[in-house]
Amino acid sequence: MFRYMKKNKGLIILTILFSILSSLSFVLIAILLKNILDTATSGDMDGFFRILFFSIIYFAVLGLFAFLYSLFSKKLICVIINTIREKVFGGVIRHNIQDFHKVNTADRLSALTNDVKMVEDNYLLPMLDIIQNGIIFISSWVVMLYFDIIVTFCVLGAILIMLIVPGLFGSAMQKRQKRYSDMLSVFTGHTKDMLSGFEVIKSYGIRNYILSKFDKSNQATTEAKYSVEKITAANESVSMMLAIFVQVIVIFLSAYFIITGRSTVGAMIGMVQVSANLSTPLLMIFDSTPKIKSVRPIIDRLNDMADYTDNSFTGSIKPSYQQSLSVKDLSFSYDDNKPVLKGLSLDIEKGKKYALVGRNGSGKTTLIKLLTGNYSTYRGSILYDNVDISNLDYEKFTKLSATIHQDVYMFNESIYDNICLHSDPKDDQLQKALESSGVSRFIHEKDNGLDTVVDENGVNLSGGQKQRIAVARALIQEKPILILDEGTSAIDRQTAHDIESRLLDMEGLTLITVTHNLNADALEQYDKIVFMKDGAIDEIGTYEELINRGGGFYAFSQMKLNDPTE
Repeated sequence: MFRYMKKNKGLIILTILFSILSSLSFVLIAILLKNILDTATSGDMDGFFRILFFSIIYFAVLGLFAFLYSLFSKKLICVIINTIREKVFGGVIRHNIQDFHKVNTADRLSALTNDVKMVEDNYLLPMLDIIQNGIIFISSWVVMLYFDIIVTFCVLGAILIMLIVPGLFGSAMQKRQKRYSDMLSVFTGHTKDMLSGFEVIKSYGIRNYILSKFDKSNQATTEAKYSVEKITAANESVSMMLAIFVQVIVIFLSAYFIITGRSTVGAMIGMVQVSANLSTPLLMIFDSTPKIKSVRPIIDRLNDMADYTDNSFTGSIKPSYQQSLSVKDLSFSYDDNKPVLKGLSLDIEKGKKYALVGRNGSGKTTLIKLLTGNYSTYRGSILYDNVDISNLDYEKFTKLSATIHQDVYMFNESIYDNICLHSDPKDDQLQKALESSGVSRFIHEKDNGLDTVVDENGVNLSGGQKQRIAVARALIQEKPILILDEGTSAIDRQTAHDIESRLLDMEGLTLITVTHNLNADALEQYDKIVFMKDGAIDEIGTYEELINRGGGFYAFSQMKLNDPTE
């Protein structure tokens, strides 16, 4: 946590400075009260008015110090929380795709919201409380010694008893806080999943089941929070009882010394006041210490996210695609038990059009993911102009290809921003992308044209409009390779045919299409059809060649004609 703090040294210094000034000013009120009462009991009217005037100025300064401390401490917390979120989100974004999908998105959302809030409530605020109350506690000892050394040592004995309290609750608090964090993560995941499936819930009438599932998850999270609150309550009550015990000792000892003539009423009031400045700060410190300890696993989790390093591709060679993309003896599996690709070899020449065809599970999409660097745990070679992607600069490598998926994601921004992704294309470059993708056909129908804001994931757009925007998004980058991974399967045939035909007509563009559509008119336009079966390439050739060959592709096409769901 200190690594987030050290970047704001100036703010920390100001916060601690005004914490010291406001704390000392608060403690010295005890001496002021003693002088007021002693002056009143002595009947010194002139002295009374002098103290009154001084007190007005004193409390004004005290208020100023308290305000400045509150202001700078709140600013410090805001800056640190902002830095934590920034670092954690940066670490998440640095993930390669393979590692990113190993963790549920809801877990990361929970970390960036719930866990960061816990750090604020159970680490930063308590830490500032400990600093301020520590200053009050130490300065109060000095003032207590000024009043009476015997009372001071009696109070010290009571204080030593109080020191055992944090150790009684710290370990249990840490375990329960960790469980609460885990339950919040699960709750966030369940809620996100249910809200994402809202249309399914309404269409299939499973409202009661969903409500029941939510209630169970909500109840479990509430119980986990209550388990933390119970031990917090126990810690607070024990600390409070000991704090009252300290004040009782001071009151009775001071009263005894007044009776024996060893002390004055003013000194008694001052000692009672300052004893509160001993017990109350300890009460706050003992309450805060278990909280700080309990949040340690959560901080470790956030640090792990922030410190993530992508070691999948560490090359530095500038990538190029001037000739071909070659795959040699490529094998891959998502786990060690079942290989998805088996010794696959393929050459993809620049500017040509390729269709990947095969049954579900044949490895088409996996091959696409490997070609675009989504996974690094493959065997064999993937070569761009004879250089393996493991040796390429990954950030520059991603500029070689764009992929259009079946499910197009739309940001809650304008259509223009969804296409340009906050780049600054030239006007002719934008117009070309709009024309080639077919966005220009419908954009005039929108009230605000390209400035029309897309609702959550494009719910105010049709499937065809979303696909055209996705194509424009890919084309405007002017990348040499465009991959259509079932990118038109969710829209009507006419729209799909129009989009695909436009892409096939683009000279110089290398197009790789993963498709289940075996329409002869479309497939005849491809330079090569790659038919995959069981993780390997079964046949390669033009549509006419494969049909005439009468092999696996021909059999598959006939099966599709008889059963389109195959």
